[in-house]
Amino acid sequence: MKKAIIVGGSFYHDYLFKACGGKFGEIFDTKIYLPDLYKEDLSSFDYVVISSRLNPKFLMQNANKFLEFINNGGHIVLLGGAEVEFLPHLHYQSSEVNFWWWVHKGADLPLYAFDASHQLWDFLRVGECKWHYHGVFKENEKYEKILVNEIGEAIICKSHHFKGNLYLTSLDPDFHIGQGFMPVTIPFLDKYMQWIESDILGTK
Repeated sequence: MKKAIIVGGSFYHDYLFKACGGKFGEIFDTKIYLPDLYKEDLSSFDYVVISSRLNPKFLMQNANKFLEFINNGGHIVLLGGAEVEFLPHLHYQSSEVNFWWWVHKGADLPLYAFDASHQLWDFLRVGECKWHYHGVFKENEKYEKILVNEIGEAIICKSHHFKGNLYLTSLDPDFHIGQGFMPVTIPFLDKYMQWIESDILGTK
């Protein structure tokens, strides 16, 4: 399976590929610098990962490229939410972030499996999804909810709007691995990507 990741050139994007003995650098066949995306041909890739905290201006400039890719059966993995609606039906809403819930004894971040039998939970535990989240994907009949907050808003979901799959999460594991803190993000990203590849292969 051929895959690419789009990065913005920040130090945490670079360190993501050096952390953990370089394991995440070995996952991807190609790293694409976002300002150069306009001249890249995505059609050879099975899926493309859009990393966290990318410049929304460049995402919008490449909106047609993303849409063509996913409408032709390519798959897109979005990490960390989206400040702009660069694909149709990408309804994301930023929220306040609870950074410090874990400092209180016995505290928990209220995140739940929407369906405990979903295939993702064959790879991940809900506890491995808990550090904080930056927003939610708003109610949509074509979103398959996977991980939700206490009022049922989607933190991880999968969209069926297109010929290819759109995998959405407002969690930002790549950012924290690249920053060198929040250890739970390492197993999360590793297992999340394993599930995505398994899911894609199941759709072929």
